[in-house]
Amino acid sequence: MAKAAKKAKLDRDGLTVLGLDKLIELALDEAALNPSFKKRLNAALAGIGGGAGIAKLVDSRLAMLEKATSRIRWQKERAFGNDLESISASIIKEFGAADPGMALERLIRFVLGYDGLAERVNDSSGRIAGIYAQACAAASDLAQRASSEQQAHIPTLMTPVLAGMDYHGFRTLLAVHIAAGLSAEVLKSWDAALAPVMKLPAGSPLLPASVHVRRAIADALGDLDTYVAIEEALPDTLREPTVVAERLHAVGRFAEALAWVRRPRKSRVGFMRRSDVFQGGLKALPDKDQLEAAILEGMKDRPSAQALRWKIFEKNLDVEILREYIAKAGDFEEFEALDRAFAFVEDHREPHAVLRFYLAWPRLDLAARYVIRRWGVWEGEFYEFLLPAAEAFEADYPAAATALYRALLERIVGRGLLEFYGTGADYLVRLAALAARPGGNDGLMPHEDYVADLKRKHARRYGFWDKVATAPSKAPARKGPPGNR
Repeated sequence: MAKAAKKAKLDRDGLTVLGLDKLIELALDEAALNPSFKKRLNAALAGIGGGAGIAKLVDSRLAMLEKATSRIRWQKERAFGNDLESISASIIKEFGAADPGMALERLIRFVLGYDGLAERVNDSSGRIAGIYAQACAAASDLAQRASSEQQAHIPTLMTPVLAGMDYHGFRTLLAVHIAAGLSAEVLKSWDAALAPVMKLPAGSPLLPASVHVRRAIADALGDLDTYVAIEEALPDTLREPTVVAERLHAVGRFAEALAWVRRPRKSRVGFMRRSDVFQGGLKALPDKDQLEAAILEGMKDRPSAQALRWKIFEKNLDVEILREYIAKAGDFEEFEALDRAFAFVEDHREPHAVLRFYLAWPRLDLAARYVIRRWGVWEGEFYEFLLPAAEAFEADYPAAATALYRALLERIVGRGLLEFYGTGADYLVRLAALAARPGGNDGLMPHEDYVADLKRKHARRYGFWDKVATAPSKAPARKGPPGNR
């Protein structure tokens, strides 16, 4: 039997096989139906004659965008987004291929128009903001490919718009990406121009754009001293001492890192800008105590580092920090340290934290024993880890599995979560199967008594008991936690 012909993919190879004439026909058909695509084609055609031709076309489209003042109604938002994508792509791809420096100037103009545009469109889906975030990301490559004369001109375009606050964040994001592509000489000159405009309004929870850009310039230059100086110049409420400490620790400047990590970080109101949402700009800060322990280790002060690691472990029952503590313990000390740790865990005040610890270590035997000993404390609210724990216990520790399934079931029935009564009925079938196994109810109320008590307390949950009456004799296997919130 002959093999079926291989299906061509929608990629460069597949379109090459399709042939030029067919592609031209398809492009013309699409241009007749899609105004944004037609504009993109016109930009590509203009680029054949060099940068001047495409500059005229792009400038015309940007001017129209900047002059517009009417609000974009929701019926036209999709077409408007398509047009923005077309403008951005024309600048980055068509214009960028012909003249990267001139293209970057237009890209800057395009992104700087976001503030005015944001007032005219209800971008609840985030699509419009996403187009501008992608445009910012493309700036690095254009900056890198621009001529030295063009690069030198870019800071004069950006510096005036970085003097104040950037509430949407796209001016800042654009400048940060541009800094990653400029030469060292241009970056040094740009930083000198930005330093005088790094003014901080009193009591502001936000850093001005110039601070973020100066940090990016210091990173691009590999100049940690300047980065530290920038941070030092900030008010206490706007500093990130653990970030500075982490950078100093990474290059082995341990004494300075220790001084920074021990500085108090002033709490302040958080503020997420649109650009942060699309670029993941709000990252978790380094753990202060763990970083300090690593710094102390780098300074060869192991006793202090170990004392701090133990403090972290006691605070959070952190499995990874305990592993690190054990690994750093001296010969024959690890066994004593481990015994001490498990004794501390057993007496911890928060049972759910203890169970998490045993499951993560992992010590299922100790976890199962602990679950039975504290059988009345488990809260079905924490089903995200109680259900996987119950499933892990089913094979070898049926009584522990029983205790957790009962907690999950009682939350569903007790709170009358109608949409999850089917899940609760499944749990009850599982409980019956566990009770039939040796040791399935050891240390717990017998299954028959448990069901009778459940009926007594929740006799009016008629919907649940109807589900129980029609439930299969064997509960279906589950691969993940049900949505029984």
